[in-house]
Amino acid sequence: MPRLSPLPLARVAHASSLPRRSFLRAATSPATPCVLFFALALGCGVPPTGVRAEPGTLVFTPAAERLELRLVNHGAVPVPLTRIRFDTRTPDWGAFSIENREYPREIAAGGAVSLRLRVDRDHFDRTGASRSGSARLLFAAGEAPQIVELRWEPPDLASDLRRTAIRTALALALVALAWISTRRTRLNWTAWLPVVAVLALFPFGPGLCFDGVGSSLSAADVEQCAAGRGGASLSLIAVGEGWLVYLVALVLAGLGRLVDRAALARRLASRDLALAAAFAGPLLAFGTLDPRRLVGSKQRGSSAVLRSPAWGIFVQPIAAAVALAVAAAPPAGRLERLAFAAAFVACFLGGGLPAAALAGSGHGLVLFIGAVVAAAKIAAVVWFVQRLHASATGSRARAALFFLERAAMPLAIADLLVTSAYALLR
Repeated sequence: MPRLSPLPLARVAHASSLPRRSFLRAATSPATPCVLFFALALGCGVPPTGVRAEPGTLVFTPAAERLELRLVNHGAVPVPLTRIRFDTRTPDWGAFSIENREYPREIAAGGAVSLRLRVDRDHFDRTGASRSGSARLLFAAGEAPQIVELRWEPPDLASDLRRTAIRTALALALVALAWISTRRTRLNWTAWLPVVAVLALFPFGPGLCFDGVGSSLSAADVEQCAAGRGGASLSLIAVGEGWLVYLVALVLAGLGRLVDRAALARRLASRDLALAAAFAGPLLAFGTLDPRRLVGSKQRGSSAVLRSPAWGIFVQPIAAAVALAVAAAPPAGRLERLAFAAAFVACFLGGGLPAAALAGSGHGLVLFIGAVVAAAKIAAVVWFVQRLHASATGSRARAALFFLERAAMPLAIADLLVTSAYALLR
């Protein structure tokens, strides 16, 4: 856990004995709220400085025998890199090797270098049964020696079965919830299929690291945990092309409703197909179908406070307007609106809070605030859609909704064509 400065606590503890100006400075200090609410439980720190290994611990598995270690220089001056070697005092140091032909000698200011490491799997299988192991990589950045932990984790069948059972139970609970919520529609599968898909695929966080809840972790550490090495993904179903599954669910639901000749069923079918075309816009613009990477790409685009973040609502405003209009027009259940809001937040509003905004803070703090922000965004979208749906007849909002609903498919398809042409010419 990052070490906390005692100054903010001292200011708060003796606020009554300080002059008014000193008390105001203490109350408005940016570190004070973090210390008061989260520091003791989850950890709060400052942005990293100097050279930092990302990830701080490399976890090798049978599915990941070759990994890349990035040494990032967060300082303002170049730093020489020397004495790169394995710690021979660790029992399994001989199982690891560096594949770089030449070791990097310097890290530029604000730059990074990479080391490609490999593990010899046979080293841990000599006794007939695969065992775990560890070693250490040593290097010196300037005059500061640093250590990177290397771990080998064999397959754990019991743990994998336990996680699969938990995910299966949650998925079945989602199906039961959707079944209960759609009982008035005579268990129409077209109503609950997109709902189950989006709730199962929604990224509730970048990833959970079991051993780093109170530590400051880099994006590479969290990415490693989300891949299942030292942690877990915070999606119920971690599929690399997850949003493609959601789009297919929308299309299937729309085609299933077309069988019914009722006017409402055809209107709902048009809604599902228009939503699929609208949500395809940001996926095409950001070039990914991975729910977690889709959110991460938009988070990395938000840097300065005065600059608009690279969310899908700014990159694809027409698709966002079409999605909101068709979601607010027809009648829909609460769970359907909740599922739409979750998909809209993931595709157009950047998910939770960017991890870069809390650089240096504890991993648990980042996950907690990110989940709170994502929940607030989902609630705001649900409220906004309900307000649009309840807009008075004859108002400008109702007229705009009517136009967007009628022209939803042509607008969404035109937006996809423009986005495709831009991607090809870029």
